[in-house]
Amino acid sequence: MALYSVRLDDASAEALATAARNRKVNRAVILREAIAEYASTRTGDSSPFAQMSSLIGVIDRGPGNLSEETGKSFARLIRQQAANKRVTPAVKRRPKQASR
Repeated sequence: MALYSVRLDDASAEALATAARNRKVNRAVILREAIAEYASTRTGDSSPFAQMSSLIGVIDRGPGNLSEETGKSFARLIRQQAANKRVTPAVKRRPKQASR
């Protein structure tokens, strides 16, 4: 196993110590796990497509045209809501009667 010397700022050193203390492992374990996780997520291709490629095609529910003509759909929704507000009759309250 290779031996490295790493300089950390105070905040990073405290975070490392806290993580190790909470998990009841030594700091080297936390550093090895962090490096392994970093290496597994950092491939040569860091484009948005590459980052999301494992999710493409996962969802197969709903219509396939949800993003088509969204502006028209939104405008139609606003018109319907406005029409519903106009149609709803106002509730009239009876005036309070004075007690005798």
